[in-house]
Amino acid sequence: MKYGIFGDIHGNLEALEAVLADMEEQGVTHPLCLGDLVGYGANPAECLEVVRAMGCPVVRGNHDDLVPSGKAPHAFSEAAKQALEYSRRQLNPGQLNYLRRLPMIWTEGPLTLVHATLDGPESWGYISTRLEAQTSFFYQKSLLSFVGHTHRPCAFAQENEVRPLEFRRVDVHPDRSKAGRKFLFNVGSVGQPRDGDWRAAYALFCPEEYWVDLRRVGYPVEKASAKILKAGLPESLSKRLFKGE
Repeated sequence: MKYGIFGDIHGNLEALEAVLADMEEQGVTHPLCLGDLVGYGANPAECLEVVRAMGCPVVRGNHDDLVPSGKAPHAFSEAAKQALEYSRRQLNPGQLNYLRRLPMIWTEGPLTLVHATLDGPESWGYISTRLEAQTSFFYQKSLLSFVGHTHRPCAFAQENEVRPLEFRRVDVHPDRSKAGRKFLFNVGSVGQPRDGDWRAAYALFCPEEYWVDLRRVGYPVEKASAKILKAGLPESLSKRLFKGE
């Protein structure tokens, strides 16, 4: 039994297919999705259908929330707003309904999924700092929580205080942990990483050995970039894929 936790796909079909292929190679039996299937990339409908066909738990991302609503926040860049509108045009009523029905939080056993934060999942706050992680930890009842939204992988542990962790293979076994210890992992982004590494990111969790590991997967970025331009989306969305920004 092995979990593959992925999210922030953002219409990048090439990156999604590469991640799913890597999950199969790694022996993933239970995929879990942190949302934001749409936005930015050229294939929002195709990505949505791939994830929906998997039948795995999926939580709602902010782009998943905005596309069916017809809204665009003032804080969004012009490129992001254009991508939202493009996604709206690409999705049929059934696909829009699918996004509307996605839950904000999913919890089962030692795992909790939320796209943004547990303290205010519908406010779409970011977890990048120790203080931001500490606030979300207050609402975390499970051993592990997995988040996305920032497109930047990071990890935190809570013991007597919250501290950042190096996100390599992390031992999260409860029997080897101090009482009340909890972990929070931001798994990065499949379709638009922003940590300076262009490769798609996702995480593995092995419940038998109790470790969490970050994976990076190369994909045909030139193809994904060219499709963004062909779709008439802003050039900036195409160029940023190469830089991981």
